[in-house]
Amino acid sequence: MSAAADIACRCCGSVATRSRGVIPDATIFAGRQLEKPLHGGSLHRCTDCGFVFRHPIYSKAEYDRLYVSGHGTVWDETGRIDQELVRSQLTSVLPEGSVLDVGCAAGSLLAPLARRYRAFGVEINPGAAKIATERGVEVLASDFEETAALPYEFDAVVCCDLIEHVARPLELLRLLLSKTKPGGCVIVSTGNTESWSWRLAGSRFWYCYLPEHISFVSPEWFAHHAPKLGTKVVGVRRFTYTPRFSPAGRLLRLAFMGLYRLSPTWYYRVLPRDRQDHIPVGRGITRDHFVVALRKTSVPSAGTNGAAGGRGE
Repeated sequence: MSAAADIACRCCGSVATRSRGVIPDATIFAGRQLEKPLHGGSLHRCTDCGFVFRHPIYSKAEYDRLYVSGHGTVWDETGRIDQELVRSQLTSVLPEGSVLDVGCAAGSLLAPLARRYRAFGVEINPGAAKIATERGVEVLASDFEETAALPYEFDAVVCCDLIEHVARPLELLRLLLSKTKPGGCVIVSTGNTESWSWRLAGSRFWYCYLPEHISFVSPEWFAHHAPKLGTKVVGVRRFTYTPRFSPAGRLLRLAFMGLYRLSPTWYYRVLPRDRQDHIPVGRGITRDHFVVALRKTSVPSAGTNGAAGGRGE
């Protein structure tokens, strides 16, 4: 794993960062059980720009290897509220045109809109890319860095549950905006570090457990960086990732989340055996996710396009 003398923010470079605790080691990556756990590292927050990040992280080559060997349908759940909200935001700003989904997985985000838009995608997992193509999404590249070489721009670029997978999210956004037509939109969905459940759980929040998640942002983070990207925030929608639980169910999950925060060892002792290899409890309690829409208003400031790690890279 990479290391540095000073733990600097991967977005703004500031060393005014604070530790939010150790992240437990993980046994699952991209839906596949690992032969040995991946080191969790620790969670840090930049007090200058609000970026929250895992440190240290693995190399891009190692992440790419893990993504390629992952299950092709791991992000292909039906009825995902985040995808519904991204589609709703997209149709509200774009009546027709071309859309690129970076990190499109099996194409479930754009497939329902394939007759309305010219749908394109970028996906690293070959099994998922094959399914996306069958669903009417033309996969243009496997590595999102290859997107820079595409000779055309799109009316909108979307990325659903992708930004948390890349090491340098500002560089990702610069790349996405470089492939967005003037006046077009970039729409992003991801976890919200400002949700109170995340603040309560810290480094033991369920979203941090997933080892492919290495970078974490919030609506406030987007508002902070939007001007330097040549964009304007035109819409934010906070939501609960899995809102199917009753009030009693959410209270029970909150209790389990608190137990995991206090002691992962005791948490796993009280869980049924068939649940002990799953992601820790935490989803469905609060509005811990959000969708943000950025309107491209000018050319973004210069920045490199490289990034270590990332689904769809």
